[in-house]
Amino acid sequence: MKNFLKKSAYILLCMTLALSLFSCGQKNKTKLNKGFIKVYYLNQMKTALYPVTEKPKGNSARKRISNLLEELSSPKSDKDYTNSIPDQVIIRNFTLKKKQLVISFSHDYETLTKVEEVLLRASVVKTLVQLPEVDSVTFRIVDESLLDSAGNAIGAMTDESFVDDFDFEQDATKAVTLTLYCPASDGSGLIKESREAHINENVPIAQAVLSQLSKKPDSKNADVTLPASVKVLSVNVNDGICYVDLDSSLENAGGNVPENMRIYSIVDSLCQLDQINRVQIIIGSGDDAKVVNDSKNNSTYSPNYNLVVSK
Repeated sequence: MKNFLKKSAYILLCMTLALSLFSCGQKNKTKLNKGFIKVYYLNQMKTALYPVTEKPKGNSARKRISNLLEELSSPKSDKDYTNSIPDQVIIRNFTLKKKQLVISFSHDYETLTKVEEVLLRASVVKTLVQLPEVDSVTFRIVDESLLDSAGNAIGAMTDESFVDDFDFEQDATKAVTLTLYCPASDGSGLIKESREAHINENVPIAQAVLSQLSKKPDSKNADVTLPASVKVLSVNVNDGICYVDLDSSLENAGGNVPENMRIYSIVDSLCQLDQINRVQIIIGSGDDAKVVNDSKNNSTYSPNYNLVVSK
């Protein structure tokens, strides 16, 4: 009787573990339920993976795989990340059977350095195994198996194949659409533009807006709000007010754009965010810090969209 009970308990434990593992596996494959996965590009230094949250395009598994491989092969205009599959490496074809994906590369794959090769492999595998139709990925060089440094065939790979190699992975990013107000080059007002940006998920959105205002505007008639010489010392949001502390170089930014127009570029852009109604501009730090008042001597600025000009 005791043996029977022990055996029954053992069987029950095994079933519980099996169900647990199954549910974990199912959980890992539900990332696409919301339509988004992390696409693993490289940082611009090409030293680490750079995950960007995106929605795979295509109405079939083959189409989604094809589009993702094309994304990983295409140079990026965004200066924060770039493609992981170099231009010289050609994807000849791929096959998908019983959730086992096999990708065939051209012989140019063999010209990659060790770091380039490992990053490419991790980028492709970690991206594609998030699709519910893909459990593993195998690389081939034309029709031959991909070999490791010891001459052994590298078989099917999963996300776990790279756990020990990429503890330096970049923080995840997300795609957002920001409404920015950039100063007109002649100083006559502000030019409104909508900009797609990929921002770090751990960075406050207000800080991301200021980062975008330091980049060249899309409009040829607009100027950069915060030149490279201007440093953002801190950004904080409390009770609807965004406190922006800039170094004193803002006062000597130069160009045809007056200081107050740069300030309203910051204010109007930040007040497009739901959590911000007013902005306080502080210049300098420590004993030299000073609050910049508006024309009515208020210590915080409200947005002034009347400054927007059509260019």
